[in-house]
Amino acid sequence: MKVVVFDSSSLISLAMNNLLWTLRKLREGWNGEFAMPNAVKEEVVDKPLLTKKYKLEAINIEDAIAHHDLSVYSGIDSKAMLDLLNTMYRAKNQNIIIVQQAEVEALVLTVQKNADAYVVDERTMRLAIEDPMRLHQILEGKLHTNIHVDKEKMRIVQEFVKQLKIIRSTELMMVALEKGILQEYTHVSQKKEVAEAVLWGLRLRGCSISTEEIEELIREER
Repeated sequence: MKVVVFDSSSLISLAMNNLLWTLRKLREGWNGEFAMPNAVKEEVVDKPLLTKKYKLEAINIEDAIAHHDLSVYSGIDSKAMLDLLNTMYRAKNQNIIIVQQAEVEALVLTVQKNADAYVVDERTMRLAIEDPMRLHQILEGKLHTNIHVDKEKMRIVQEFVKQLKIIRSTELMMVALEKGILQEYTHVSQKKEVAEAVLWGLRLRGCSISTEEIEELIREER
């Protein structure tokens, strides 16, 4: 079965932009599964349900789970990968914690399921996988200190994720646009207008995407 795995950041972006409803139509048209680990469910459903600020978004994600638009997997052992990623960079003899358990569980689930894609909107996790040396540069600039990189741990991480494909909620919603799903709930007929609205909405409410990337995606629309 085809599988796409979500981390917390991507689901939050979709929930904050009232776009969770697109998952059902995407999943049905694709005939696959949208999945997440239990640690992500705890972050986006269980804990927010105890608050007032994000309770509505949590209810919407819980509804998507109830309707099988999102599957939840338990028992994922992410400790080894979590330790690798969070000891890969050091400054002043201290490890730099760059990722949390939920996103690493999602990463491990993606590899275990040989998933078609890992949907993650948070920049640090994407860079740790796709361009760890760029992340090293960003961390040095942010912390204003020299940072040591454990090249062996980096090699192990890169070997673990070598077949993994990362996308963001923005790319997923551009697929929904191409399939005509997004235009079902708007009178706007121009795809570029819908693309601009969705992409900027996602950026302003959670997704790490540059202005240049948004403009390139908009130019690709006809």
